[in-house]
Amino acid sequence: MTRAAPSKLCSLAELAARVSDGCALGLGGVFLHRCPFALVGALVRHVRRKLEIIKPSPGYDLDLLCRARAVARVRAGIVAMEGNFGLAPWYRQAIEQKEAQLEEHA
Repeated sequence: MTRAAPSKLCSLAELAARVSDGCALGLGGVFLHRCPFALVGALVRHVRRKLEIIKPSPGYDLDLLCRARAVARVRAGIVAMEGNFGLAPWYRQAIEQKEAQLEEHA
């Protein structure tokens, strides 16, 4: 008799708790579309630090993580919040003040 595989489903809080400080995260979505905003909010609430974010075109999600001082390194192409919303101010501040390192892949 074979056993059923354990469920891979968990709550957002449980998922955020599995992400430890210093983890590298590849996030989906483009700029303001299809980003894992609920997970980003859970990471902010869990006060994660020194995260490495890997994403071709982050926007509001990365900006929120930078505002929470959760980001140590970014590997991205372009970071923007599309034409109507301008630049990502918290991301820009984190890079300019060297709170986070940028590896640009434009």
